[in-house]
Amino acid sequence: MKKTPSRKPTQKPKGAASRAVGRVTPKERDEIQALFERKNGLTELVQMLQQNGGLDNNAALYEKVVADLGRTSVRSQAWWSEKAKAYGWKVVAGGHWTINFETCEIRLDGKAYRHEIQSAQAD
Repeated sequence: MKKTPSRKPTQKPKGAASRAVGRVTPKERDEIQALFERKNGLTELVQMLQQNGGLDNNAALYEKVVADLGRTSVRSQAWWSEKAKAYGWKVVAGGHWTINFETCEIRLDGKAYRHEIQSAQAD
């Protein structure tokens, strides 16, 4: 199984800041990794159905996949919210957490955090 280094498959924007906010257990990491991989797989399936004209022939399948993707996204967000509350992770507007699946480290990434650093340095 391929290990993905962060919660989101996209790279951070140039100049984006991040800050370690905590760690999760290997069991917790496995929970979010399973959701992450499921969400990515379902997203790819939806894209293939859309691109290959599969919507005409497989409307029922498409609806099932989209519904599953919605449930998986809700479960993923619930996991992040639950762990943030349990561990007391920092929250900033416009920021998001990422996980390093190899180390179980949680980081707060985003433009809002970079602004917070700049504001603190100006004080």
